[in-house]
Amino acid sequence: MQSYRMSYPCACVPVLLCIAGFGIPGCRSQDTQPASNTAIAEPSAPIVSLRDVTAESGITFLHERGAKGDYLLPELIGSGGAFLDFDSDGDLDIYLVQGGEPDGDNDRYRNRLYRNDDGRFVDVSAMARADVPGVGMGCAVADYDNDGDCDIFVTRLGPNVLLRNNGSGAFDDVTDVAGVGDAGFGVSSAFFDYDRDGLLDLYVVNYVRWSRALEHTCYSPDGLRDYCAPGEYPSAADKLYHNLGDGRFEDVSESSGIASIARDGLGVVCTDVDNDGWIDVYVANDQMPAFCWINKGNGTFVEDAQLRGCAVNENGVAIAGMGVAVEDIDGNGFENLLITNIAMQTHLFFVNSGGYFEDRTRRFGLSGWNVLETGFGVAWVDLENDGVPELFVANGAVGRNASAPDSKRPYAQHNQLARKSDAGRYELVDSSSIPAMQSNEVSRSVVQGDYDNDGDVDLLITNNGAAPQLLRNDTVNDHHWVTLTLRDDALHRDALNARVELVAGDRTYRKVVRAQSGYLGSNDPRVHFGIGDATRIERINVIWPDGSEQTFTGLEMDRRHVLRKGK
Repeated sequence: MQSYRMSYPCACVPVLLCIAGFGIPGCRSQDTQPASNTAIAEPSAPIVSLRDVTAESGITFLHERGAKGDYLLPELIGSGGAFLDFDSDGDLDIYLVQGGEPDGDNDRYRNRLYRNDDGRFVDVSAMARADVPGVGMGCAVADYDNDGDCDIFVTRLGPNVLLRNNGSGAFDDVTDVAGVGDAGFGVSSAFFDYDRDGLLDLYVVNYVRWSRALEHTCYSPDGLRDYCAPGEYPSAADKLYHNLGDGRFEDVSESSGIASIARDGLGVVCTDVDNDGWIDVYVANDQMPAFCWINKGNGTFVEDAQLRGCAVNENGVAIAGMGVAVEDIDGNGFENLLITNIAMQTHLFFVNSGGYFEDRTRRFGLSGWNVLETGFGVAWVDLENDGVPELFVANGAVGRNASAPDSKRPYAQHNQLARKSDAGRYELVDSSSIPAMQSNEVSRSVVQGDYDNDGDVDLLITNNGAAPQLLRNDTVNDHHWVTLTLRDDALHRDALNARVELVAGDRTYRKVVRAQSGYLGSNDPRVHFGIGDATRIERINVIWPDGSEQTFTGLEMDRRHVLRKGK
């Protein structure tokens, strides 16, 4: 006998209370659309100009969900993509992860690689041997073998795939040799050097343990067939791989402590939580307390989220964590966290003070403006080059929405952009002034990078079951900028997790070299600073991953620079 279950239900309280709309803490309610009390930025505020140039740029990709009416959970989760410079010519190419049928033959559904030729993209997937088949989810890009070009790791509904860039414009599938082909339900992933040996290690987030045999029939509150909640499936432990330096990785999930707890993970970011020089890992878990894996510097990690105040919200409730963005928003030298959440709840903003967190969601104005939407991808991104990053959230429902504008597309939603007001609160921009944001899709990842090298950051939005959106930033103002590539020539690659401090005028800006953040995506690893009306750059201070410090002076504004360790 089949029982009544909500899709993404209120697992912590009786279903009828959720349907009735009671404000039960932790209730993961349906993607309904109540009246909103969301704050909107004043009309006089400068407007960001984003233009959808997907079709005219030559991108023809269409994501395949593989949905055939059986409502299989993997159909709902993907997919992601990346900005990367795979041919080392100085401009950003695009990699898009394809989906497929969770229990079918997916040879015809393949990932796509688009080479950037002066702003127009050419599909070189087959020629570059980057057209991986299968039910893909996300990707992470980095030079794991320190040979000077970027490689691609693809998460899938098992097994995952590692593509090694052979330097001749093509990739080799080295998954078996590398030992990273876990056959689980991989979602977000990130490269980072956890033991400071100069070799990039790999963290892989697993969602749940899935098989067709675990699926059963679930319904939405209005009695229609819908996806089952993740709580209906067993949780899966994440994976940590140690880079051995000879093309192989060692699975250290058990010995490091990472596999000691299994939860339903989605987003991941690698950040030095306590500024002790050892990179930690934060994982957004779905309707479960988050992970904050503190790196002990001896090859082991301790899960410390509860003690450090970043496991649950201020009410002690575990949110439906999806994407994670990290940025030093308050300028105190410690990176803060923003985690996206399901509709009818709030996104979660943690301020980091000395390695310990405080929930400042309400103070930053985030407690009311995701009432209608379910957020996945998220990015702090300075679209105006004024030194104050906007907040972009990619939205897409996870439960059937009876109030959706298009009844044939009950999971589609609008994306959101918020700006920081003079009062220090993030307020939604009226998106009617930005036609490119009027699309109604099931969005998942938001990837950032200056693909046309014109000095402002562009966005790539991936959509579940639809074409992606390449949003070119056409914002016009007199603000200045600088883009930095940080290189360690001894390692022949970007200095991931180097900390950068830029002083211009009376302001100090801080960023970290990081490619993976948000949800299922990999960003431009170059560090971009908008510096507003500053007349000159005073200096740039860099703390390299090995702890050494270096100061650069005399750099011009409105240009791209390469900063080399020790030079």
